[in-house]
Amino acid sequence: MLSFPDGFIWGVATAGHQIEGSNVFSDWYTWEHQGKVKNGDTSDIACGSWENLDRDLEAVKALGVKAYRFSVEWARIEPKINRFDDSVLERYRDFSKALTENGIQPILTLNHFVLPQWFSEMGGWENKENLRYFRRFVSRIVESMGEFIHYWVTVNEPNVYAVMGYLTGEWPPEVKDMGRAMKVLANLLYVHSEAYDEIKESNPTAMIGVAVNMMPFFPLRKFHPGDRLVANYLDRVYNYSYLDSLMKGSIVKPLGEGEAVPEIESKLDFLGINYYTRIFAKYSKPLPEIAAGNEFEKTEMGYEFFPQGIEEVVLKAYKRYRLPIMITESGIADKSDARRWEYIEKALSGLRNAMDKGARVFGYLYWSLMDNFEWKEGYSMKFGLYETVQESLELRPRESVAKFRDFIRDSLK
Repeated sequence: MLSFPDGFIWGVATAGHQIEGSNVFSDWYTWEHQGKVKNGDTSDIACGSWENLDRDLEAVKALGVKAYRFSVEWARIEPKINRFDDSVLERYRDFSKALTENGIQPILTLNHFVLPQWFSEMGGWENKENLRYFRRFVSRIVESMGEFIHYWVTVNEPNVYAVMGYLTGEWPPEVKDMGRAMKVLANLLYVHSEAYDEIKESNPTAMIGVAVNMMPFFPLRKFHPGDRLVANYLDRVYNYSYLDSLMKGSIVKPLGEGEAVPEIESKLDFLGINYYTRIFAKYSKPLPEIAAGNEFEKTEMGYEFFPQGIEEVVLKAYKRYRLPIMITESGIADKSDARRWEYIEKALSGLRNAMDKGARVFGYLYWSLMDNFEWKEGYSMKFGLYETVQESLELRPRESVAKFRDFIRDSLK
């Protein structure tokens, strides 16, 4: 039986747009209604969480976890530029308060991919002049509900956002330009820094981090020098360039040219890691090829079932930055629930190994509490411990709910 230290934070994670429904003033809502999502799905209903926050709270409580990561939706709070909806802020505040009153620590994400449509039309994160609007939004959040939040995630997966929205063009705004992708990623350094300062002004003891998606990169042909070179390059750029820039206080290549930016330096209290799988790289021209591994079977998302890779990711990140780590996401799409617990157990075993080798890890959040709107995959991917019954919006516990609950109970004995 795996054991974890007293005070280890067990929790689950979600994101507002994926569960709330009717986030009608957002860029994603606009994009979905252009038929861009698998099966023509839209987030109109999602999981109906905006009208069923009490239901979500009960589901979290039934798991026996002590933390719930969720996000506030900027487009809901400021649907039109300079027009804030105080009733929305109040609802988020009340939910945060209810969590704390039930012994559950809210872990708040300030931006989880989605932007107000008006902000997107102004150029979004690509336009550095726009960042002042985000700081103003953060100020409203801190003022409204900051008293209930100790752990803050400023930006979720800035590397994924830049790749999917600006490099491969698979997400809004559908740009395919390496230079623009790196510009967005560089600007997201300032987004984090500005949010960090805004929170610390009111709450100096707050713990503030970012959640970065991390994957081990392997050469497709183990001894091929080109493949090894490409794997090492992608590992550095994808996993570390954003964090290296923050920790060094300079915009490292390819985000910039190494220019010093002391105002962003070391503004991280913890590192959030989102882990799902590993990836393989092959040297080719004009661009390298990437592929899912074939050693193990694929998950429903199409990538390899490789939960044990979390050990390497955590150890390398800890040795590189010496920051406390929270696993802010890790999970599997598994409609039948046949392999979900195996995935969780192997991930936790790898995590425990990393801790035994010196990594300082203080929490694990499973993705996700419930089946939700999985971005361009729509409702086809089932990551939830709870099945979301779309017709009734019931959250129906899968067998993994009891297994996770019992594991948490036993691990803390």
